[in-house]
Amino acid sequence: MADRVLEGLKVIDLTHSIAGPYCTKLMADYGAEVIKVEPPEGDPCRLLGPFPGDVPHQEKGGLFLFLNANKKGVTLDLKQPKGKALLQELVKDADVLVESFPPQVMPELGLSYEALAKANPRLVMASISNFGQTGPYRDWKATEIVVEAIGGNMYISGDHDREPLSFGVPLFQFVAGQNALAGALMALFERERSGLGQHIDVSIAEAVTACIPYAFQYYTYMGAVWRRGPKRRILFGVDLWPCKDGYVGLSVIRSTDFEEIGAFLGSAEMLDPKFSTADGREEHYEELKEAYLAALKEKGKDEFFHEAHAWRLMASREMLSTELLQCEQLLDRGYFLEMAHPQAGMLPIPGEVMGLTRTPASLRSPAPLLGQHTEEVLGKLAR
Repeated sequence: MADRVLEGLKVIDLTHSIAGPYCTKLMADYGAEVIKVEPPEGDPCRLLGPFPGDVPHQEKGGLFLFLNANKKGVTLDLKQPKGKALLQELVKDADVLVESFPPQVMPELGLSYEALAKANPRLVMASISNFGQTGPYRDWKATEIVVEAIGGNMYISGDHDREPLSFGVPLFQFVAGQNALAGALMALFERERSGLGQHIDVSIAEAVTACIPYAFQYYTYMGAVWRRGPKRRILFGVDLWPCKDGYVGLSVIRSTDFEEIGAFLGSAEMLDPKFSTADGREEHYEELKEAYLAALKEKGKDEFFHEAHAWRLMASREMLSTELLQCEQLLDRGYFLEMAHPQAGMLPIPGEVMGLTRTPASLRSPAPLLGQHTEEVLGKLAR
């Protein structure tokens, strides 16, 4: 049994941005040979910060370094006949090709799945795009805020009397990348029976929609349209509230442990009989909120978090990036790995994310310099 679960798998990476590179990063982390093909000028992601010392540099883009560790890097101009010919040679013995161009690009280059499958019928090709390879939206351009809005997430994010909100991070890019990974691995599994590859068509907007099934359940079962939350979101315990040195949260109004919450916070006001039921807490919401916030002012967020869990209460606290790097839970599980890059230096990056214990992810090499492995990978093919 190989030490790495995907060892022996050859993957051609024609992706950029986040979703595609994240898919192939996970393949590389678990042992696949991933050959990242960049245009001569490099993946645009190389120029996205943050940068060490806040100095932009093509080899030091933090997002690129994270998404492309463990890969080999080559440059090819796919607009030129020689570049296309070399790629077609690479594909002949590849298991997977992942691409994230707009849907019309690969066919226009003569590199459609149908064309590539003629040379390699066992090829699994995963295409990741904003809206998929078909449909009236397929050629539309989009950013993260566009796919979040069209996918339905923004309508239910934020306060009901304010504008819709998008997430603070491009979460659904990563979700789409994981969907592409799962689809490709399932296609490889099916290939063991049929001997044939297939085309995987991943839509980032559909990844958004797939993450909000409860919105459809409310409409299907109740005829109700799920909307953005009310101001009284202390009701659901989904907001964090200010404490002495940050933000923390407890589910208060609907909690079955409300007396314990009042005792834990040492708040006599919260133990008033008018707050003894959920309906009473909702009716006297403003008074309860005032008492709750007053009690939180006396608590530090770490003290609050650990003491609340000692009381068996469901509590939360904000975590800054610096605190995540020192989080006792993550450190105990060995979540962070260290990567030494020849240009960017030593960097911590997330490690195991898929939960494998006998064949976990490993960090074998940093993200490649632009064109670093071109001669190694393409030298024999070019002769």
